[in-house]
Amino acid sequence: MTQAAREERTGTGEPLSLGHQSVNPMSERRLMSIPPGVIIPGSLPKFRIYVLSPQGQYILWAQEGNTVTPDQLARLSNFGLKEVFVDLDEAFKYEEYLESHLEPILEHPGTSDSQKAEIFSKVSTNVVKGAFETSLGLGRMGPDVVQRTQAMIEKALIFIAEAKSLQAVTKMIGHDYKTYEHATKVLWFTVAFLGHHPEILERVQPGYPTFDEDRRTEVLRQCGVAALLHDIGKACISQEILNKDGPLDQVEWEILKRHPSDGTAMLLDSDMPLFVKKAVLHHHEDFGGGGYPMNLEGMNITILGRVLRIMDVFDAMTSRRPYKEAVPPLKAVQIMVGTPEEKKDGEAPGQDDRDRGMRRCFDDELLRKFIVFLGNAKLKG
Repeated sequence: MTQAAREERTGTGEPLSLGHQSVNPMSERRLMSIPPGVIIPGSLPKFRIYVLSPQGQYILWAQEGNTVTPDQLARLSNFGLKEVFVDLDEAFKYEEYLESHLEPILEHPGTSDSQKAEIFSKVSTNVVKGAFETSLGLGRMGPDVVQRTQAMIEKALIFIAEAKSLQAVTKMIGHDYKTYEHATKVLWFTVAFLGHHPEILERVQPGYPTFDEDRRTEVLRQCGVAALLHDIGKACISQEILNKDGPLDQVEWEILKRHPSDGTAMLLDSDMPLFVKKAVLHHHEDFGGGGYPMNLEGMNITILGRVLRIMDVFDAMTSRRPYKEAVPPLKAVQIMVGTPEEKKDGEAPGQDDRDRGMRRCFDDELLRKFIVFLGNAKLKG
């Protein structure tokens, strides 16, 4: 069962004892499940927590979440319960709690990697959504939005940089393409990839090898900020265009092509490093030329912009769209390294030219390293 809301009707039955109290069944509630590993003693908000009895009945386990003790959690684990439940009405409080306690939750040994991945995805999606909505109203990235984004990435940096965390990304591959979830996966791939390649980080920030640990971590964190916010300019584009059930027409395409420039404009007044702002501006430039918005090519595109180009395309291709099925990771890589050939007689006229090969879009050196990285991560497909 995932952290999804569910509505259940329960009747009478025998109470369940978990060692600290016996409680009576509840009557009827709308609940959502949460993993016990997210419960940090003394920190959870004051909402009620329920458990599911062997008889299939939801019963009260804790009157107030902030009073749960380590001993109670240990007893819960001894009973083999993998999820507890809170009222759906408390969802907002719960999501706020996840964001503010993200670091200890992701470090908790009792929470599985897949649960941590789901939690991180939920929190980062909310952060990106908040950034989009706030920036749309202001026309820029306010300092509070920047701080929230940077804080979230800092709390999750160790987890998403670990190779084992990438196994959890596999479950997200093939999902519908959604701007917020897409940003989360681009962040994930970017930080994990760069974490394995300090030589690239040195090109992002000269002098990187001589930095102390805190400063090196800060460089990686800022690269994560660029990845998470690379599409922030889409906040200026109508939902009709972003969610269109089919390919864009020429006018819509020209509007969409403005989003790197619009995103950079939103970040101009922020205190983010210049390499972050340039990466947002350059993430749709093609290494062989012909990209947008500036038609740059080669080394005129910043190194982080070239990295984001690869991550952005890989996730977009492996995500399902209303008018196009997701491509398996192996097939996506084959297309990314392919060289377009002349169209053959009888070939469907509607085929996307990029499906025949996109190699000219990418820095060959970075693309080779990314392919090796994917192989080591052992992503399915």
